[in-house]
Amino acid sequence: MVGKKMKYNPEHFQPNVWQRITKIISSNRIGSAYLFSGPEGTGKEAAALAFSAALNCQGNEIICGSCSSCVRFSSLQHEHLHVIVPLPRKKANFDKDTDVLSIIGDDNAALLTDLLQKKGTDPFQKINIPRAKRILINSIRELRKKLYLKSVDSGYKMVLIFDAHCLSDGDGASANALLKLLEEPPKKTTVILVTDYKSMLLSTIQSRCQQIDFPPISHDIVSTYLTDRGIHSGEAEFYANLADGNIHKARFLADRTVAEILKTMKDQVEAVVNSNGDGWRSYINNMSRMVRSDPNNFKFHLFLLQTWFQQSVRFRQNISSPLAQNGFGEALKTFTTSYPQANLTTANSVIETTIASIDRNFYMPLTLTNMLIDIQHYLKGKA
Repeated sequence: MVGKKMKYNPEHFQPNVWQRITKIISSNRIGSAYLFSGPEGTGKEAAALAFSAALNCQGNEIICGSCSSCVRFSSLQHEHLHVIVPLPRKKANFDKDTDVLSIIGDDNAALLTDLLQKKGTDPFQKINIPRAKRILINSIRELRKKLYLKSVDSGYKMVLIFDAHCLSDGDGASANALLKLLEEPPKKTTVILVTDYKSMLLSTIQSRCQQIDFPPISHDIVSTYLTDRGIHSGEAEFYANLADGNIHKARFLADRTVAEILKTMKDQVEAVVNSNGDGWRSYINNMSRMVRSDPNNFKFHLFLLQTWFQQSVRFRQNISSPLAQNGFGEALKTFTTSYPQANLTTANSVIETTIASIDRNFYMPLTLTNMLIDIQHYLKGKA
């Protein structure tokens, strides 16, 4: 069972996954490395924190939530907990002994501290720092020093690497440095890699981890989560339908009114579908600026475009659509009638590739141009 004071109840959000984790804990055969992977927003980071707390809990339950260890884990202040995330580089050149906070600069260090504090309060909080696209090799070097410094008498030293696919960015030096740690792990140390993009990790790293896959969170659980946060039940249902099992998207959507979401979606569809030269130039310029200033908002805009295509497929199949229920039934009918042969599933894949390109430093104006051309191609039903 999970203690009453836990801010996140993995048994509620991911019951099947948590059942597997509790079996691992009960068997007392704890692995040295795990890979938590699955779609975005499925509670992987929160579950990794809960697993870490459970392995160090001093109470009589899986996680009592009230012992001194659980209290320190709940605020991310436990001496056994080491959290690693992608970070930007303020210093272009640094040697292997330069500490990470000096590399990222005072402003980024303060932001990192603030985000870690927020994650202690809210396990679903994402730690996103602007221009942070790789896990620094010095983060792994500092980690190795800390882990080999001393052993533990009770519990486990826990290493949580969020957005672990960023280990492979650049020359992959950080991934190779971690691989050495996984090959010779210190006693009573468990590393948990968390990623939305398992395929981007080195196969040698994947092979050294016990893999636990996370499915999307059920619609009812997402809706209940939003109503518990004070969202009106009707709006919560709308947001949960659009989020499609992604708790991060549900939270992002819930910060906006339904009317605002529908207008942004309408603007995205019109800009992409109408192959007008001036319109496309304006769209490419605006979206390119957005990806530099606010990557999350860029992803949100393209997510709404994806949602339109997904809901159009549902409308074709006479499946209930939250868009149709909010006054967009005629618009969906017009769209699906205008493009009867449209290959919308493949068009969505093109958008997904464009979203993923943010983390790969692609030249965005060219990437967006290719996306627009490809979508036009698939709207005409071409293979």
